[in-house]
Amino acid sequence: MPDALESASAASFATSCSASCPSGPNLPLIVISPHLDDAVFSCGSLLSRCAGSTVVTVYTGMPDDPGTLTKWDRACGFADAAAALRERTQENRRALAAIGCQGRSLDLVDCQYLACPDAAMPRLTETLLATLHDLAPGAVAIPLGLFHGDHIRVSDAALLIWETWPGVRWFLYEDAPYRAQPGAVQQRLVQLHARGLVLTPAGLSSDPADKADAIAAYASQLKGFNGLPEDLSRPERYWRLSSKGDCP
Repeated sequence: MPDALESASAASFATSCSASCPSGPNLPLIVISPHLDDAVFSCGSLLSRCAGSTVVTVYTGMPDDPGTLTKWDRACGFADAAAALRERTQENRRALAAIGCQGRSLDLVDCQYLACPDAAMPRLTETLLATLHDLAPGAVAIPLGLFHGDHIRVSDAALLIWETWPGVRWFLYEDAPYRAQPGAVQQRLVQLHARGLVLTPAGLSSDPADKADAIAAYASQLKGFNGLPEDLSRPERYWRLSSKGDCP
């Protein structure tokens, strides 16, 4: 009964996370966030119940030309990349403080500033692996990898690490707000199934109200979205990760 076992495991994680995460040592939770808002948008409720956990944000590095201005940064009200990264970093600190989490930055450069972002995949994987070894998590939540190139790259890099690190509980979170795009989640699940991955719904409880203050801290990003995306008011969704070879 693999489904029943997975559900029991997920329920056990949810219970132990609520009980153990505030003190940290038994089951530290690490959430891998592509950008300086993704962990809170997608996992803020879970993180708020696992105080003391760590959010590892990948794309926090300054581009070679700090004066460059992208369409997204302009929409968010910034004059250049330097101003965007300064303010977004402060927003992220306030957001993580609101839900009681620590933060760590990997300082890779966002794809909006790069001509060939795929070239950084080896560095991404190596840096992420070293960071996870340093943090020694009991559980890791990674993006499912929806729509945005940076989200897909982070998901794929983390999945490479998962293949060599079976002793940790791994979960994929549905990337908010991109999960609201019709068919986005289903298409990605089909892709991962074709790779031999088994994804089982994880019954991790969440309440959007838990992260409302943290979401509000990302004022610049909400401006870029022209207000609060409706999807952020919906419950978070997670998938427990295993391989076909793990099934009896």
